[in-house]
Amino acid sequence: MLRAMSRAVLALALLGCGSPDDSSPPDAAQKTVTITATVERTRVITREHMLAAGEMQISGEPLAEAMGRVLSNYSRYRVPGDLYFDPQMALSWIDLAGFSTGIESYEYSKQPMNNLMFESGAGTSLAYGPLVNPENATGAAATAHLTALVQKFGIGANTVGRFVFATSPLGWPGMWPTAHVFASFDPTIDPTREISLACVITSDDNPGAMPGISVTSADYECDASSLHLRDRAAQIEPTLTPGADGFSAWKYGLWVINYLQVMHDSFEGPVSTVADADLATVGRAGNTIVGADEDGIEARPGTYLGSSDIEGFQAQMFIASADNRAQDWLTRLTTTDGVTLSGFPSTAAAIGYAYDAPLRWFPTIHVTETDTGSGFPKPAYTLASPASDLLDALGLAMGYAEFYALTDRTNVNVGGAQTARVMFDGDPFVGNDIRDRALAIMRVAIIDLDRVHTDPATGLLVDRATFSGSTPVRGHTLSTTSLAYTVLGLRTVLRSLGGQLELYSNNTPDTAISYTPLDAVAIRYPGDPALTFSSRLEAMLRTHAELLYDHLTDATGRAWSGWNIETRAPVDDSDTLDAHAAAVRGLFAAYLATGNIRYRDRAVAVFDRMEEVFFDRDARIYTTSPAPAESVEYTPLRFALVQSAVRDMYEMNARRPGGEQRIAILEDRIARLNKLVLDGWDDRDQNRIVDYPAECVRVIDGIPRGGLQVAERTLTGEIGSLQAPLLPGDVRIATSDRDRDCVPEIDDAHLPAGLADSITFHLVRQ
Repeated sequence: MLRAMSRAVLALALLGCGSPDDSSPPDAAQKTVTITATVERTRVITREHMLAAGEMQISGEPLAEAMGRVLSNYSRYRVPGDLYFDPQMALSWIDLAGFSTGIESYEYSKQPMNNLMFESGAGTSLAYGPLVNPENATGAAATAHLTALVQKFGIGANTVGRFVFATSPLGWPGMWPTAHVFASFDPTIDPTREISLACVITSDDNPGAMPGISVTSADYECDASSLHLRDRAAQIEPTLTPGADGFSAWKYGLWVINYLQVMHDSFEGPVSTVADADLATVGRAGNTIVGADEDGIEARPGTYLGSSDIEGFQAQMFIASADNRAQDWLTRLTTTDGVTLSGFPSTAAAIGYAYDAPLRWFPTIHVTETDTGSGFPKPAYTLASPASDLLDALGLAMGYAEFYALTDRTNVNVGGAQTARVMFDGDPFVGNDIRDRALAIMRVAIIDLDRVHTDPATGLLVDRATFSGSTPVRGHTLSTTSLAYTVLGLRTVLRSLGGQLELYSNNTPDTAISYTPLDAVAIRYPGDPALTFSSRLEAMLRTHAELLYDHLTDATGRAWSGWNIETRAPVDDSDTLDAHAAAVRGLFAAYLATGNIRYRDRAVAVFDRMEEVFFDRDARIYTTSPAPAESVEYTPLRFALVQSAVRDMYEMNARRPGGEQRIAILEDRIARLNKLVLDGWDDRDQNRIVDYPAECVRVIDGIPRGGLQVAERTLTGEIGSLQAPLLPGDVRIATSDRDRDCVPEIDDAHLPAGLADSITFHLVRQ
């Protein structure tokens, strides 16, 4: 049941009724500020986009649930949106904080991931993945390998005949599965406006959906042919980085863990358990296994992999992509000399990589593609740059920490659950193989992070390192953003190896870890041969948590943007939003990793200063320099930092006894951040209803163009037609922004449902 929510957040909206008496938000604007926005760059910088997508997912459904919302009480398809339906009171409420987290932020985070993996072609083809195509076949033989894989996965998830077809050249019409993802690309596409396929996809609102009785989607949801890059060769940057692959793997892993929380029956009903003797038969064509849901209620006959037909299929594809990447990086995309590419002789050799071994690291890769007649270009790899980036190494480690957790049977709630074990029991995946490759990636990434980026005089990491041959030439600075993700990344790896990593980060301190699988293999750390892998991780984490506490923040809540290793002082005296938001993220992660409450208390102090100095109360926006400001730029990374800072404050301060007084204002901040920065809606009269299109901050050629989120599609309400469902005989009413939230449908935007590279908000005061 919905717990008592702030009257500042909820307003009676049924039949257009007015708001409660105290409907003004906690910080009503004192002056009139009109906000407009411009977007100069829509190019996708993959690492930053996927990092932001991961944070947006964590700030999605789990945050809405932390705020007491019941997710089933929202509908993404009803117009107007932003409503919470209370079945006990038989009333609908405007709930900007809940809807913008539980539906928008959550689903917005999924769609660019799907675009990368399945639709755009902005990466190398999975047809040439080393595990999919071990003999390196070309032409029709390469396509046959990928087709067989797609069909196998379709059978396992009960997707064949509904979304995967034996008659389609690949299986899912128009699908373009990627192995590696490119570092950046121009995302321009030309989606079809047609609805001739009577396409219906499954969501939380319509499980087991069938045409004619549920919401009909635009054709591009069932045929991805029109979602490919308009001119792929001209739009891609044919470069692979550990960070782009790593943070997209992190994002894939978050969703796979989500998708494998349950299995599903032949009507897409949830299945939590089956008889142990039936596990090996789950996912076989025509099986009649009868499982039960979490309440023990018997499901319908036939049990399949993953949470739904689509999601079970996609989960398998994500796993295959991440695993093929790992095999590529380990066996042929490392270097020992900064000039040529090579690899470890085996996964076991990579797991045994130690501090006294010849340095072998993950560089930046250039891709050259050739047409072999397969329908997908064949990649060839050369070394583009030997330089190493701290966030890149962390991304790889974090990404494969998620996949290790999925295969770790000692992790009771993830890899040990039936719903995951059935995926890795040898059909369709051999869990031990994926487990070992994930261990190897984590081992090499973390040891190299230490060997390449740690300044020996101070024990602190630096952001960048170049190479003279195989000798690192380290930079001298560490940004507060990199420092925050260092603490978060090391904590993620430790929790994974210790069997504690679950779908979303817990909000209580971690349990001490005494042993991990990587501790069984000596790391041979210089000067301390008995030091274990996990002990070194813990020491690194604490060293950087202390830097954040002692030198990059102070008791007043002031945060600095980075540390100069040489001068042993902050890099400058600038006062920035990014530094404060990153410090909040890092300090809360340090508190959870260590249990030391002084990190939590300092995070609160930094957030309070961020609120005091950077929140412009007239414009109701966090500004990048001390408020007020005339313009404010948001990037995916900046948005992720601010959103995560507000989220962590809510979950780890407002929900604690004594923090209740913060609930109303934090929910207001969450709603405003999501609605203004993501959607591009400036609620100028503060009535929590979109005055459309006058309150949309970006309108071009009569169509609102969103905010940082440049387009949307079915999972957030854009279904191509006003009617939901579109019934036989209806005259279709086509729409460009059906839910009137200021974010257009992808066929009008000619862009995928994702984030711009940058948006600038212009603040005009009256």
